[in-house]
Amino acid sequence: MSGNGTTGVRASPGCKAVLTPKESLPGLLDSLRPAYGLAGPVPLGEQTVFSRVDSAGQLKMDYSSTMAPPGKLFLYPSRENILRFRTEGESAEVESFPAEAAKTLLLGVHACDVHAVVYLDKVFHNDPFYRARRENTLLVAINCTEPTPFCFCSSVGTGPFLRAGEGYDAVLTDLGEHYLVELVSDRAGDLLRIEGEAVGENVWRRKAAREEEVRGKITKRMDVEGLDELLLRNTEHPVWSETADSRCLSCANCVMVCPTCFCHDIVDRVDMALTETVRFRHWDACQDQKFAAVHGGNFRRTRAARLRQFVMHKLDYTAQFDTMGTVGCGRCIQWCPTRIDLTEMAKEIQRSPGEKPSLAR
Repeated sequence: MSGNGTTGVRASPGCKAVLTPKESLPGLLDSLRPAYGLAGPVPLGEQTVFSRVDSAGQLKMDYSSTMAPPGKLFLYPSRENILRFRTEGESAEVESFPAEAAKTLLLGVHACDVHAVVYLDKVFHNDPFYRARRENTLLVAINCTEPTPFCFCSSVGTGPFLRAGEGYDAVLTDLGEHYLVELVSDRAGDLLRIEGEAVGENVWRRKAAREEEVRGKITKRMDVEGLDELLLRNTEHPVWSETADSRCLSCANCVMVCPTCFCHDIVDRVDMALTETVRFRHWDACQDQKFAAVHGGNFRRTRAARLRQFVMHKLDYTAQFDTMGTVGCGRCIQWCPTRIDLTEMAKEIQRSPGEKPSLAR
């Protein structure tokens, strides 16, 4: 939420805030069905996954992290049909798949993943398929209470609590037996008619104390001051080849779990009768050796070049959208089979930077 000049924990002007018992929330959410489908974090073995649910009672709101980011799962799916071509004789017909989306209440999104959705909004602001899903999704965030050992959101300003009103409709803060509910958008205020106690100064103090408690649990940190320019001066630093040659498998796990990676490929698939072709897009990965293959060669032929591309796109490129490409969720570290840590790679360059500028990518 927007700050009050000191703590940054107060609601935005015009935002309705109430303190409501936790047990009252599931019934309210279930009452919105079937007009809104409900999706959120649910337990699956030892993990938590975002999934559509039949009842709010299935949700696990005190989760730590998920492998797949909710923004990409529900707003930017891994595969999507775009066009269909049909041919018969000399005639041809082109059909566009409709840009439609059912209304969904996406609940329990952490601060880092809200920032990732805002990032995707900038990438796909003119994409009709993404826009249809985004406009039909009511996003209810929850401030994080259990960061993982891989999280570094506090270093990049994306968590553990939300501090601005962009990208979400409402946010919950766990205050023990109650949720502090802040309704940011008009549609959240109209739809989520939550009853509860008025919020006084003591509640904002409790929220501030809760944030400091959670912030103290975050152990991974990095200094991002001047990192853009430093990385650009060190595109030939030994850390790229040493890490790639000794540990990187080019498996692309880092890309697949990253909430801000948006690269995709366009594919035409023809049926066996050669009469119908479906054009679809699917996620692509810069770690794939064929990703940078063009006519006449491959401009990221080495594993080191591909690893550098991923790390620099996360920690550099602020000029692209005036923001870093990482939200500090730590998924790329957690789900890397060899635990390559982009924050440690950056620290290695900070400890022993090269002197010669290089703009080679």
